[in-house]
Amino acid sequence: PQVPIKLAIREVRSVVMPLPCFSGLQCLVSKLTLFGTDRRDRAGADVTGKMERRAQWNEAQKLAQRILREWMQKHPGEPVPEEVFRHCQQEIESSISIDTTQSLQSFVRYAHVDLLRVEGPPQKIRSEEEWQSLFPRYPTLENGFMHCFDSSDSEGMRAALQKYGFCVVKVLTKDECEQSVQAMFEEINHLRIQKGLEGPLINVEDHSTWEDKNWPSNCKFLVDYVALHPQAFANRCSKKIYEAFCGIFQESRLHVSVDKWGVARGAKGKARWRIGLRPHWDLNPWQCLRDFESGNPGNPGIPGHPGYQGMVALRDQDLETGCHLTLPGCTHFLKQWSLERKLEKVSKTMKSFRASQEDPLLRYMQPVPLRQGEMVIWSCAQLHGSSHNHSNKMRLSQYIRMFPAKEAGWSINYDERDTFSCTRVLPRAIRKGDLPQEALEG
Repeated sequence: PQVPIKLAIREVRSVVMPLPCFSGLQCLVSKLTLFGTDRRDRAGADVTGKMERRAQWNEAQKLAQRILREWMQKHPGEPVPEEVFRHCQQEIESSISIDTTQSLQSFVRYAHVDLLRVEGPPQKIRSEEEWQSLFPRYPTLENGFMHCFDSSDSEGMRAALQKYGFCVVKVLTKDECEQSVQAMFEEINHLRIQKGLEGPLINVEDHSTWEDKNWPSNCKFLVDYVALHPQAFANRCSKKIYEAFCGIFQESRLHVSVDKWGVARGAKGKARWRIGLRPHWDLNPWQCLRDFESGNPGNPGIPGHPGYQGMVALRDQDLETGCHLTLPGCTHFLKQWSLERKLEKVSKTMKSFRASQEDPLLRYMQPVPLRQGEMVIWSCAQLHGSSHNHSNKMRLSQYIRMFPAKEAGWSINYDERDTFSCTRVLPRAIRKGDLPQEALEG
């Protein structure tokens, strides 16, 4: 049928009218494409710029480390002076086109730390006489034991700690020691019963009861939990031990550790029983140095210190039974040691640190034989360990140390640091039911 002309025109327009819109869409797509291409170009330029800047900083780091390395090789064992760091900055500024909006001073310091961490500094070559002069021997008596201080001799103990890093103090009587040995094995055998172990009770005098399967713990040191026997607490409350630590810290507000018994079986004919602590620092040397350098703002007249450790000999400990080992004078050499050693990851932590078996320091460790009732007290900054027991007797001890309580206002919170602090151990022991609340009362 025929369609009126006006209607036909309207239908045509309805088809033709969208065409300009389609053309606009094509234009928009074209512009978006150009915009995306521009963004990619700019992103690519940014990546290229970052890579170039990174390459420049890498080149700057290599330059700084080359200068620092050459200086340290010529001056082993010496701290890098400020003028060397400034020289590194000047060389970078003059040799490398680099954006110096970042502090070159901090960058050069970073390059130095990275060099110490990756390569380590050279060690100073010393003669045998020079080594020996660094580590003076603690006074030894004719009978082979060590000079021992009375617990009231605070000046003598502090002088020894200052010079040697440790001292020996008489703290317990023979009867107190024997009561402690009896208490130790009462507690150990009680743990055996709790764990349902069969076989004879462990007897300190009977070698046949010392076999591995007879102990309540399978750790190599035979005891893996703190000593909670009343006699262990009596020793921790010893007036002489308290007097000794008061004199050392020049502080009466002290807390005590709640630590373990120490047992080392006589290993004569039993090589597998020979155990000893490899030389180590209880607190890594870098943290010890930070503690020394931080001072003691709350007590200006008393220097800052990382703390002390202590061990009481419950039976004689000689070269045959094995004994405490330490490096006399280590605290004085610690700063120098750090200048000649690789910067380890542990340096940023509060963890302990073992000396390398190739470290020449180990040649100058001194054995510390102890008579029954004597206590060795040593700085946490002391390299120390213990020697093997080659005898047919047990080496028996109790670990006890004291430190300023929080209310004493020292800059270091020893309670937070010490895993065996009474403020940490006792609540946990009571909560687990290992220690009744009434045991601490009175």
